[in-house]
Amino acid sequence: MKALLLTVVFLLAAPIPPRAFVFGRTSEKLAAERLGAMRTAFEAGDCPAALEISGAFLNEAPPHRMREQAYGYLGQCYERGGLTDKAISLYKLALELFPENTQFAQRLAEIYNKSGFYESAVPLLLKTLTLKNNDTGANLGLARAYYGLGFLGKAKELYSKIAALQNYSVPEVMREYASCLLKQRNWAEVSTVIAKGAESEPEEAFWPLMSARVLAGQGNYQKAVPAMDAALRLAPSRQKRLERALYLVLGGRPAQAIEVADAELSAGGGDMLAASVKALALYSIGEKNQAEPYFTAAAAAGGTFAGKLAAAFLAVGKNGGQGACKK
Repeated sequence: MKALLLTVVFLLAAPIPPRAFVFGRTSEKLAAERLGAMRTAFEAGDCPAALEISGAFLNEAPPHRMREQAYGYLGQCYERGGLTDKAISLYKLALELFPENTQFAQRLAEIYNKSGFYESAVPLLLKTLTLKNNDTGANLGLARAYYGLGFLGKAKELYSKIAALQNYSVPEVMREYASCLLKQRNWAEVSTVIAKGAESEPEEAFWPLMSARVLAGQGNYQKAVPAMDAALRLAPSRQKRLERALYLVLGGRPAQAIEVADAELSAGGGDMLAASVKALALYSIGEKNQAEPYFTAAAAAGGTFAGKLAAAFLAVGKNGGQGACKK
């Protein structure tokens, strides 16, 4: 009896961890229940509920492994809600606490890529790939970062690897791959990719549009026009019509280009690209004085392609250059 009493006294005197028991349930059990509720809300797309539950969850001082899962839900909810700064801060903290969790690195890198901070995305993705060399998401993110930084050769190698791993079947990747090759002026490889893309997406205007740009990039404007016609049949748009008109100018058919530009100017009034196309067409047939007001109108577009092009022609004219808007 005496021994039993001593045992009870000893147990009562032992320190009890804070929040170890709440009405008979351990804090870890409560944390697990709240984490489950967070997961359910997150998977249902109810981020406000998931964020609200997170406060009660964190108050339970949850174990490391549970906190890791919760940070994943919280970060993605911040992203969905447009709270980019909060998402960045949380992912940075998560990477310090859970350095082996590549998902945190990839999500942070994706935010940096979308925001144009490609140089910040690269080291995160490279670290991920040291742990998971064939991770498709990390390879794709790194390809996008390199493309954004202008490292087209590195981006091309990664896009090629990803496309092959996916059996050239993912349209988004194939389009990015083709765009990279076009910018790199890799005519042979981009033509192959375009053929594969067009075969898998025969009703998608992107592929004949890319074909037109490849032909134009090689100076074959005559063939670029019918390729653009094919893109227009699938998805008509002002931009495509004017791009086609530009090929008409460069291919020696300025009168047809002027007709297209006039139609767009009549429809849209202040269309800077249409003004630029008409100016180029007039300029190409020696009507430099008539071209000048259209160049002036297009130059108002500022930093756009049309604006820069028009401003360049006007600057040459003011300086008395041979290619200027002067007779």
